[in-house]
Amino acid sequence: MKRNGLFLFFVLLLALAGCSSKPATSLDGNSNSNNDSVKDEQTNENQSGQEDAEKTDVSLLDYFLPDGSSAHYKGDGNEFAELDITVDSPAEDYVVVHENNGGSFIQKVYKLEGDEIKILQEQPVEIKAEVPNGEDLKAMQPIGIYLNGPIEKGTVFEDWKIIETDASVETPYQEFNDAVVLEQKGDDIINRKYLVKGFGEVKRESIMTTNKDFVVTSSLETVTK
Repeated sequence: MKRNGLFLFFVLLLALAGCSSKPATSLDGNSNSNNDSVKDEQTNENQSGQEDAEKTDVSLLDYFLPDGSSAHYKGDGNEFAELDITVDSPAEDYVVVHENNGGSFIQKVYKLEGDEIKILQEQPVEIKAEVPNGEDLKAMQPIGIYLNGPIEKGTVFEDWKIIETDASVETPYQEFNDAVVLEQKGDDIINRKYLVKGFGEVKRESIMTTNKDFVVTSSLETVTK
């Protein structure tokens, strides 16, 4: 009788649970596995949304001066180390830099693709050359990589390597404390670029390894945004 009574009790309990419109709960008062799954999915969605927001807030294009900016760089060690540049963004994800070193006028074209900034062009042009239009930009093909994510120490792309991400660098314009340092090593030379968000390349330097006293630098001196 006890077994039959216990059996009938469980049958009745299951029937009541099936008829109830409220979600079933466990004996300790917690939601059932279906509710747990929903909560887990919501948590994962929230975390994913936060991660996407963080990724959106950080763009490799932040490592250029804003559209319409210009800058002057003080040069040391070489007559062509002094630079004047202008920065334009003629289309979404594109940056065009015109660089005048007194000896040549260089047009540099970059495009953001995924976690890379690709070099589309880097060649001398007429000093009165206009910024490429949309059709010209679309016709350009990548010739190299200017910057590659993730922006962290040890990241390598082509023959460049990120060796620091929070370096201090002194320039005539100001001292920066959060520079990303890219380094390229050759047989007799070491090249470095110092990039800062919102300012782009604030300093570049070339060191002759056969004569460490011979260093050529271009350092940010004035900025017009």
